[in-house]
Amino acid sequence: MTTSSTDVGQARAAHRAIRVTVNNQAVDLPDREVTGLEIKQDAIDQGVQIQLNFPLSVKQGDRYVPVGDGETIRVHEGEKFLAVAPDDNS
Repeated sequence: MTTSSTDVGQARAAHRAIRVTVNNQAVDLPDREVTGLEIKQDAIDQGVQIQLNFPLSVKQGDRYVPVGDGETIRVHEGEKFLAVAPDDNS
């Protein structure tokens, strides 16, 4: 059986995936360095019920810190993110 370069690339991407949670749902990110927008796009692609205009925050200690769409951050396995509708006052 032969392995194509596409198969190898997909295997590498799967191997490097960083699992985080967005709104308590598991999301696999393809790289450690991602933007807030990329996190939301990947979450939506993986079935998380959010929209791209939802503000994103990352849990740091006992609070959530905003992550801008264009802000590049380094993510860690198990990190927790929250994305809520902009008009949600909770």
